[in-house]
Amino acid sequence: MLDLKKLLDGSADKVEFTVEIDNCDFVDELVNGTANAFGEITNHSGLIELNGKLEPNLSVVCARCGKVFKYKEPINLFAKITDKLANADEDEFIIMQDFAIDIDDIVRSALILELPTRYLCKEDCKGLCEKCGQDLNNGECGCNMRERDSRWDVLKDFFSDEEE
Repeated sequence: MLDLKKLLDGSADKVEFTVEIDNCDFVDELVNGTANAFGEITNHSGLIELNGKLEPNLSVVCARCGKVFKYKEPINLFAKITDKLANADEDEFIIMQDFAIDIDDIVRSALILELPTRYLCKEDCKGLCEKCGQDLNNGECGCNMRERDSRWDVLKDFFSDEEE
């Protein structure tokens, strides 16, 4: 828990934080990894804001070729903090309890929500050959990719009739 009493009573301008997550085991495609977050919480005339950076250091599996690679894309952290909500539908605020917030939980939630749904070792990853399994990033495999699945032949006849 991160105590915000000094920030709220005006005896401090900001409260700094640092969080280290040693085991990011909540990421499905993860081999292993850690994450570090840092930043500050400030009080702007009653509007309490959290601003920071989250830096993952994850070893993940590429969704196309299966290679393990390092994912280190930084994530911006931002949140509004309050002690009570005027309206129960205001879900953009983090509610503090006893003048404190669970900063570890906030960082973990941000990491889970902001990480991509799948990882690519590079944007133009060619993946694996569907026939022989060769990594196509290392060159063509020579498999004949023009072969058709005979189950689709019925549709070939259907479309050729319309063209006439």
